[in-house]
Order: sequence, then C-alpha cells, then structure tokens
Amino acid sequence: MSDQKHIRLELTEEQKAQVKAATGKDARALELGVQELEERIAPMQPIHRGN
Repeated sequence: MSDQKHIRLELTEEQKAQVKAATGKDARALELGVQELEERIAPMQPIHRGN
C-alpha cells in the first residue's frame, strides 16, 4: 500500500465547517488513494442496452 499514490484535497473554510457539523471532528484536508478517488468520481455501473 505504500506504493499507492494518494491525492490530497485541501478543504475550504466552508467545507471544514460542514465536516465539523456532520462529524464533530476538525479536518483540514481529505486524502484518498487514486483508486478510491476514481471509484468515487466514476463508480462502476452496469451497462444497460436497449431491447
């Protein structure tokens, strides 16, 4: 896992406040592995073809 690249997203003041309100915890940034970020951006969905 140490070879996996990570993306760090710095939060705005508004986003920090939203995280605090939702979780009760302070956060300055989000860190996600590249694969996890890709899954959140474009989750795999089954392809539906017409009849």
